[in-house]
Amino acid sequence: MSSLTLRRSLVILATVASVFGGAVAIRAAAGWTASSAPLAAPPDATVLVARLKDEKARADAITQELSQVVDRAAELQTALAAAEAKANTDALSAADLVAQLAAAQQRLATLERQLGAQTSTRTAAPPPSGAAEPAEAEHEEDDD
Repeated sequence: MSSLTLRRSLVILATVASVFGGAVAIRAAAGWTASSAPLAAPPDATVLVARLKDEKARADAITQELSQVVDRAAELQTALAAAEAKANTDALSAADLVAQLAAAQQRLATLERQLGAQTSTRTAAPPPSGAAEPAEAEHEEDDD
């Protein structure tokens, strides 16, 4: 049992020495810090208040600028939505115009075929003799 008592005593001694060693190290560090940056005079309260007011004014200015940026972003988002809606409307109009153009091209092709059929029948048969005379009579009247 004596070795157990001796062991416990050594552990207690080592713990107490560690605590005191830590306290000494903390005091030494505090002394070094105090000697390297001594406070010659306490800070001037008016200077600190002026700095605080300057920082507050700067923060307010930044807040106002940020508010303007957010407002501008909202305007741009609205404009973008309007442009998107216009583009969609234009796309629908373009599709409608494409359909109208296709229908017009079909009608034109039909009319060209009909016109081609009429001209081919006219060239195959000579024009009636009475049809040319009124045109010649009009030219004679214009000359007078």
